[in-house]
Amino acid sequence: MINQLETIKRHLKREYEKELTINTLEHVQHDNCIEHCLKFAFGNCNEEHSEHCEKCSKVDSVFQQILQLLLDKKDIIIENRAKLQYYWAHQARKTYINAQFNAALLRLDENGAIIVADYKMKILPQSAREVKSDFFGKKGFTLHTLLVYTRKADDSTSLNLEVLDHWSTDPTQDAWFTASSFDALFSTMEKKPSWIEILSDNSAHYHNKELMMIISQWSKWYDIEIKSWIFLEPGEAKTTVDSHHAQVNSFLFTASFVTTH
Repeated sequence: MINQLETIKRHLKREYEKELTINTLEHVQHDNCIEHCLKFAFGNCNEEHSEHCEKCSKVDSVFQQILQLLLDKKDIIIENRAKLQYYWAHQARKTYINAQFNAALLRLDENGAIIVADYKMKILPQSAREVKSDFFGKKGFTLHTLLVYTRKADDSTSLNLEVLDHWSTDPTQDAWFTASSFDALFSTMEKKPSWIEILSDNSAHYHNKELMMIISQWSKWYDIEIKSWIFLEPGEAKTTVDSHHAQVNSFLFTASFVTTH
């Protein structure tokens, strides 16, 4: 039973998303296997599904075995099965959104830019690695990162990647800090794009009316057209920005260690 559960865990965490089919234009496609058909998952597939994934089907069979062994824990088992279904849906949604990011890069021309915006939750000046009891309740400083993807004019297959880190000793993360970070970017870009697409999470420092009112003026202030702003669910569509923040953490930890020793 433990081996079966480990197989299910490995499949859902590492293998399942590789079996989903999405074309380069971010469109989902019909799959004969019902567990792998994103069109069916999104509720707009009317075609027949003649196949089943053996590994995906093990999820229900294993939970049925657990129910037979632990009938007195029926409510807990059913609740955990529902939670697993939510995680399953999260994996499918994450794969679809990652495909959207790749499609956005394919649409990129030499006049535009794709910008990925993300806050580092909290940077502590004493150490980059602390236990949770030390982490919460402390005031550190804010790091807001903008990754800017542009296409090289002389080579349509190559991309430029620039990083702007906006630091502040004020830990507040709100619409005004976000707007000032974008203002710093647009004011320092050597060649401003004529259009941009933005990807971020849907936290309050991005998804709020104050920031939407500010960006409605960007075309007037910066002469930049905003084609879209895609809000992602937390934990989805991990991009290069996560690797960048990990490097920042590693650098601060090393610097803190050298300073204190």
